[in-house]
Amino acid sequence: MDPTYELSAAIISRLKADADVAAFVGTRVYNRPPDGALTPPYISMGPSDAITDDADCIDGLEVTLQIDCWSWGSGEAFSDAQVRKLSGAVRASLHEAEIALPNNALASLRHRITRYQRESDGATNRAIISVTALVEMP
Repeated sequence: MDPTYELSAAIISRLKADADVAAFVGTRVYNRPPDGALTPPYISMGPSDAITDDADCIDGLEVTLQIDCWSWGSGEAFSDAQVRKLSGAVRASLHEAEIALPNNALASLRHRITRYQRESDGATNRAIISVTALVEMP
């Protein structure tokens, strides 16, 4: 199985099961958000890339995944407070997490950077989280 797909699916499952993340989004963690009206806040997977990172007798990939947190509305959602708190919960859930993959081995998972921005509509706040994983393949 493709390690990037497997890792992305495992991250989605982990975020849905994390109590601190679920306090913000419930189970609204998507690979691709559904069409139509969405209830904020929510999390979606962004672009990813994989670079071959072989070592002696080990086939490996360095995988970088983008995770987007979205928020809009009133109160803390109007400012960027809600999306900052949500992204903090995501970072805490994933940084140096040990996640079992069915067909590959996750050697490490680390938070790299989080960027915050207000979207061009002037109302939507977004946190762009980048995590990097080293995956060993059989």
